[in-house]
Parts: sequence; C-alpha cells; structure tokens
Amino acid sequence: MLYLNLSFIEQHYSEDISIEDISSFCGLNRSYFSKVFRDTMGESPQGFLLHYRMARAAQLLTESRLPISAMVSYPNQLHFSRAFKNVYGISPRDYRAKHLAL
Repeated sequence: MLYLNLSFIEQHYSEDISIEDISSFCGLNRSYFSKVFRDTMGESPQGFLLHYRMARAAQLLTESRLPISAMVSYPNQLHFSRAFKNVYGISPRDYRAKHLAL
C-alpha cells in the first residue's frame, strides 16, 4: 500500500491533489489512511506531500531559470515562496542564486 501512495504522489505532486485524493486512490478512509501513513512514514501525509513538493521545487530551481511555483502545484507565487522559505529557511530566489547549475 505504501508504495502505491508514494508512487501516486510522485506522479501527481504537480497537480492540485489532496489527502482525500490519495486515500481514495488507495481505497481507504482518509482518517485511517492518515494514521497508517504517519505510523509508517513518521510524518503526516500532508507534511510528506509538502516536503516532496519542496524537494522537487529545490531541484527545479537548480536546473532552470523558469518560474517553477505552478510546476509544484502552487499557482500563487507568494504562497509558494512562503512554503519554500518555511522548509529551507531561504527564499526560492536566494536558493536559486546559490545553487543554479546553468
């Protein structure tokens, strides 16, 4: 089951997916899914999805000069920037300036 969840997240992280979408994909009740996920992964599904999106964002920031917020399901640039800074402690712009490989 966990492999299916992670695979679903990897394939759909750039879309506006919710925990309900993931639990429905697995055929589980949202509450039960969240408990099993937390017990297995050590963090909530919401936290995992956020961290997965931010890790992909960090990777994209190092590979491209294109705006990437929408690529990781953040249509609002300000919300993306705040979420990224909460995870990495640095703005996406500063992160890109330090790590851009081009």
